[in-house]
Amino acid sequence: MGVFNYLIGATACMGLGYMLYPLVLKRLTFFSMTRFYLLFIVTISLIAPAIHITVREPLPVGPATQDVIVSQTASSEKEYFKPVPHQTNTLNWLLIAGIVYGAISVAILIKTAYSVLKIVNVGKKHGVRSGKNYLVMDRYKKNASFFNYIFISSGNTASSEIAQVLTHEKAHARLFHSADNLYMEIVKAFFWFNPFVYLIANALNEVHEFEVDHLMKTVFDTKQYASLLLKLSSSSSTGLVNQFSAYSLKSRIAMLFKPNSPALKKLWYLATVPIMAMYGYCFSVEKIYGKALTKEFVLVLDAGHGGSQYGTVGAEGYIEKNLNLQIVNQIKAVAEKQGIRTILTRPDDSYLDLRSRVVYKGDAFISIHLNAPGYWTKHTNGMEVIIDKNELYPLNKRLARHLKTNLQQLSGINTRRKMDISETPPDNTLYILRHNKAPAVLLELGYMTDPADLNYITNTDNQHKIAEKIINAIVAYGTGE
Repeated sequence: MGVFNYLIGATACMGLGYMLYPLVLKRLTFFSMTRFYLLFIVTISLIAPAIHITVREPLPVGPATQDVIVSQTASSEKEYFKPVPHQTNTLNWLLIAGIVYGAISVAILIKTAYSVLKIVNVGKKHGVRSGKNYLVMDRYKKNASFFNYIFISSGNTASSEIAQVLTHEKAHARLFHSADNLYMEIVKAFFWFNPFVYLIANALNEVHEFEVDHLMKTVFDTKQYASLLLKLSSSSSTGLVNQFSAYSLKSRIAMLFKPNSPALKKLWYLATVPIMAMYGYCFSVEKIYGKALTKEFVLVLDAGHGGSQYGTVGAEGYIEKNLNLQIVNQIKAVAEKQGIRTILTRPDDSYLDLRSRVVYKGDAFISIHLNAPGYWTKHTNGMEVIIDKNELYPLNKRLARHLKTNLQQLSGINTRRKMDISETPPDNTLYILRHNKAPAVLLELGYMTDPADLNYITNTDNQHKIAEKIINAIVAYGTGE
């Protein structure tokens, strides 16, 4: 999975899981459960998109195939004059986006590390040991805590109130709330663009305060404690430290006087289990159609043209030889997931004569091309499967039928022209088909001269869809369906 796809998937997962908090969980008094629920949402969002599970399913039933027609227009592979390619100065926006993303993430990590070191340094330098904690007086503008470093601001706190503040911050330290905050700051560094990570961080800090406030009212007078919260009120923010009087002060006071929620309402925490399961299935499970091949199947892939043979040149400087190689590499990637061994006749942009294309002995041979109408042919579009009536004709025909059945399931490419299976006539054969050692087909995957076809075939997502359909056909052919 690409990095950007992973980030998008994790972002969607966080958003999906967060929704339950403002809708339901924020009003419940099961603060520890809510805390761990929010942490679970973040953690599962980081893990789920990275999981990849393949599930094999039967091939879907395709449309009925038509009878094979004999094409009198199939021509032998031609040599083309080398045209002048269209040069465009395009920026690699994906690379630029990656650099920007990485730079921001590194900057945030450095800032977080600096903040941690600064807090620890102040705590060790000015803190006084008090049991398991370090008490730091008047070195922080607010009453706050970070792990076992407790910062007390005595400027606006009476000596009689310090005991409540100190007990409050010790509760944060004992419950390891700072570990949650540090974890969220690290997640923010990699998901700084994700609004849900900030919402979850705010919610988590709010729950921290709810949890400690709930403990405080068992030790101190509730009204007196609420008055102290109002007196020491400060602006809400999320970060490394837990602040005594922040994070939705109105909600905190309301929660102080709220009776405990009925135990039955704990079932709400299970509400997201089916939703997250559905999300995980949709995002992590890849369906592979067809039976598993019972033996090592060798597929020979031939990217038409190459080197000095440019093939057809389409609009905007698209060159057939380059697109052929792109599609072949897509097919190779999908084939390898199925356990199909692939051989590329040309893995790069190099010239290859016709004899060199048919030296490999595989279980099937597919040559990838893009089409252009002949001089006297009217404008046309669509795909075509070409086979030869040689000694392997029955196998050629069966392979072609599977390819046609699967490729016809694509939408957006065959809208005005039915897909044909063409047989080369005896007096006008294609060398790579007639002299092949394996059942062979030549696929014309669209017309370079048709804007709709060209737009479809140059889209990498569509190339991948074509590759999947071709490999589905290979699996069906290889399993004898």
